Amino acid sequence: MAKKASTEHKDVYQMVTDRIIAQMEQGIVPWRKPWSTKGTANPEEMAISHESGKPYSLLNQFLVGRPGEYLTFGQIQKAGGRIKKGEKSRFIVFWRRLVVGGNDAADGTVESPEETDGVKVIPYLKYYNVWHIDQTEGIEPRWANYAERLETQSPNPEAAAEAVVEGYLAQPSHPNLVKKLSDKAYYQPRTDTVVVPKMCQYRSPAEYYSTLFHELGHSTGHKDRLNRKGITEGGFFGSHEYSKEELVAEITAAMLLSQCGIEVEGTFNNSVSYLQSWIRALQNDKKMIVWAAGKAEAAAKWILGIRQEEASREEAAEAA
Repeated sequence: MAKKASTEHKDVYQMVTDRIIAQMEQGIVPWRKPWSTKGTANPEEMAISHESGKPYSLLNQFLVGRPGEYLTFGQIQKAGGRIKKGEKSRFIVFWRRLVVGGNDAADGTVESPEETDGVKVIPYLKYYNVWHIDQTEGIEPRWANYAERLETQSPNPEAAAEAVVEGYLAQPSHPNLVKKLSDKAYYQPRTDTVVVPKMCQYRSPAEYYSTLFHELGHSTGHKDRLNRKGITEGGFFGSHEYSKEELVAEITAAMLLSQCGIEVEGTFNNSVSYLQSWIRALQNDKKMIVWAAGKAEAAAKWILGIRQEEASREEAAEAA
């Protein structure tokens, strides 16, 4: 029976990228699934920890690809269950930080070191294998009645979307928003302004909010907000930095549409050329999806006014 990840050296970034590319080669765009961002765990909507009931981070939602309760090998044993014959695990990832100075060595992929008060801290990516509760025997779901559907969901998706926009614009640091008859939608960092065509120019409100949320996603990169390099330093069209920032905005828009209950299906381009363009980008940078998913989750939460530590830290505690 397979066990949780050992201390053997594996390229976790490549594992993540290969998993995402495999989904896209099947015509699946992982970031267009309806993940909730409120942090209220519902196993019918999200992948959550069987141990705590807490939702996995956005990237881990992509990786497991199916809502429900998940357990590590150790948690299955602790619960007195077992893995069904022939069932294969998925994996989740999380960040750990190694304080350099002792005899310890990182057992994951090492990022750029950081110096803090003379102590070098190295963040590195780790992974654990997990199984969906349906892949186990002898374990009962713990969170089937943990939470009802999001109480804050509006029966009117458009009203919910407007509330998100208004809430963001009411924050102390917010962009200017200009709606006008135009054939362009963009974010201008220099003036901190989002410009979008008026709703009447779109074929549907869903397309309007998809565009608006995409540009608002870009605006979170402003130096007074999340200070992303793709916005603060810019990147010419077609450059790698431009592609990374576009992926952040894509994922942010998908998260916000789902948050408002706006149907994602049919809203986005899902063509073969679209999929192939992102597959090529991910193949050229194995860290891209890990980076973009984390930045997009932070962007969506910023727009929603949610300030909290990354869910990956909670997952690290649960998986340990």
